Amino acid sequence: MRYIPVNQLKEGMVLGQELQDASGRMLLEKHTPLSKENISYISFLEVGGLYIEDDFSKDVEIKSVVQSEVKKTSLHLVFDLFGQLTDGEENPEEKAFQENVQNVVNDVLENRDVVYNLMEVRTYDNYTYYHSVNVGVLSGVIGAKMGLSEQDLKYVVTAGFLHDIGKVFIDPEIINAPRRLDEQERIHMMEHPRKGSDFLRDHYSFPADITTAVYEHHEWYDGGGYPCRKQGDETLLISRILKAADVYDAMTSNRPYHDSYLPSEVLEYIMGRSGMEFDPEVVKVMVQELCVYPVGCEVVLSNGERALVVENHKGYALRPTVKFVSNERIIDLTADRNAWNLTIVKLMV
Repeated sequence: MRYIPVNQLKEGMVLGQELQDASGRMLLEKHTPLSKENISYISFLEVGGLYIEDDFSKDVEIKSVVQSEVKKTSLHLVFDLFGQLTDGEENPEEKAFQENVQNVVNDVLENRDVVYNLMEVRTYDNYTYYHSVNVGVLSGVIGAKMGLSEQDLKYVVTAGFLHDIGKVFIDPEIINAPRRLDEQERIHMMEHPRKGSDFLRDHYSFPADITTAVYEHHEWYDGGGYPCRKQGDETLLISRILKAADVYDAMTSNRPYHDSYLPSEVLEYIMGRSGMEFDPEVVKVMVQELCVYPVGCEVVLSNGERALVVENHKGYALRPTVKFVSNERIIDLTADRNAWNLTIVKLMV
């Protein structure tokens, strides 16, 4: 499979993955040949791109840290939880939620050597649900790399899924404003961590560390965040992990007020704010473990050649194995001495 930006999709391309909305409703099945109408519909949904199947990329294996069914269930549960609160209902099934968190943690622990490198495919209008699940999974991945206990991994994944639950109580026009918020709107928005943690504490039996992490996920390492301007280890480690995962996924997503940034640009941002906004130990793990050039994506090399990323190597985020488009030659930018003068200059997404 390979990832194709939506503006490069063509009739006859074969879908390499199923496309669903955040409620779990099937939009397009895997192996569907794309028609002109399909492509128009995908563009309407504001999906950034899709994985497609073709002969050139047939041997490219995209490994996922979390099984697709587990992630699908996570998305469905988060969608139901947020939706029921919006409709005025309370106390969705907590047991099912926690069972699914355990499944996520099991996958993360079982696949701790798999690089987190998938380009996320999501529809624009269901951002909150996709974002919540992605933050939970990424927080679990970072936590596992940092050696957290299984209990703390369950806490950080759960907090990731629920970290933005307080936004249900914020005016949607503020949440989705395609502009910089004014001072009163900004103050109102900054209430969402407290509103979320209070709601969870009052209506559920989640452990205190989970509600605390939801409350603290906008604190900065140097004390410049909110709501309490805590600094350093005054906040929980899982809160500091959640903070970094939240920013990473938000910045790599399309939002009303900004287009998505490339993974490399976001990691550069996070590295530049290490010790200020982010815990340096969390940043160190992210730089070592997250990939800059996801498998299945096309890149441009410094010699002008275009190539497909076919494998990433732990600890060498800038030097994946690639397959040249021109002659299908495969070269490991880390190990092949003849490739040491080559660099990747652009990610085509």
